[in-house]
Amino acid sequence: MHFNLTEEQCLIRQAAEGLARDYGSSQQVRAAMASAQGYDEETWTSLCELGLPSLLMPADFSGQGLGAVEMVLVFEALGAKLLPTPLLATGVLSASVFSRLAHPKVREIAALIASNKHCAAMARNESGNARFVLDAHNADYLLVEHEGTCRFMEARARGMFEGVRVARLKMMDQTRTLSHLDFDQGFLGASEVLAEGDSVTQAFENAFDMGRLAIAAEAVGAAQECLTRTVEYAQQRVQFGRAIGSFQAVKHQLADVMVGVEAARSAVYYAAASVSDNPMSLPTMAALAKLEASEALTYAAGRMIQLHGGIGFTWEHDAHLYFKRARGTATLFGANAALDERIAHHIGLDDAA
Repeated sequence: MHFNLTEEQCLIRQAAEGLARDYGSSQQVRAAMASAQGYDEETWTSLCELGLPSLLMPADFSGQGLGAVEMVLVFEALGAKLLPTPLLATGVLSASVFSRLAHPKVREIAALIASNKHCAAMARNESGNARFVLDAHNADYLLVEHEGTCRFMEARARGMFEGVRVARLKMMDQTRTLSHLDFDQGFLGASEVLAEGDSVTQAFENAFDMGRLAIAAEAVGAAQECLTRTVEYAQQRVQFGRAIGSFQAVKHQLADVMVGVEAARSAVYYAAASVSDNPMSLPTMAALAKLEASEALTYAAGRMIQLHGGIGFTWEHDAHLYFKRARGTATLFGANAALDERIAHHIGLDDAA
């Protein structure tokens, strides 16, 4: 398997890291997560100018035609700063579904997303509602899996769809915006069927798996940032006449964080490279990456709080934002326990039991 990045991939990473630096200060992130839309419009405009919402869409859909490796490069960079954007909902989940549909309207929608800063959300209608839908309250388009069909809706105004009530939820991780959707009888008449049959289920499952891989990359970036900030603090904070980073107990904890971060990074990039070589491996590879990365972030964020001492527990310090992102990542797109079972099934442990 080839692990060296191409020149194009290096440029993509540099561009994403530059954007994260420009828009990812603590003040900017906090202002974005407290805003009505849950993200900064200028940041989203810059992401769109880089073509990132259409990164996974085929070239003949007005997209970039890139793949899993490029996606994780971008999301690792954005995850380091916890940058709130609709990119996950639009550029990964919805783009993955659009890319698998053959309906003529798809090309038109994809082109609008690629060129006009339009946002899209994806949901599953389960007994008349959908829970924890990313960025639905700001979406221009809504894709819904409903009784074996993929239905499409265009908003009357952002987040307002006929026959659908969208209620934004208050979540622990305030850098993500999630909503609860209730569908009434008007939903069927107001929506358009883009596809039906097994292909719909496969398209939505593929989208969620790509989402798991993307948030795993985010978690790696966030865990690395936790480690970097904590090491810097340990070198500056003095107790008993010495920097706390010189104490063996602190060194051991930071070393454990580093091992976890590097293991998670290896898992994420191995998963992305595997998916690029063999798309059929996506379900297992995405589960592996999300498990490893979310656990690494949980540990790194916990040590960040502990080693910063009293200030690490305050609202003013960013440590709590990283810890909340870790807890949210562990449950987004399915709890980690379910992914454990998926991996166990893949390697035959359930058969052996």
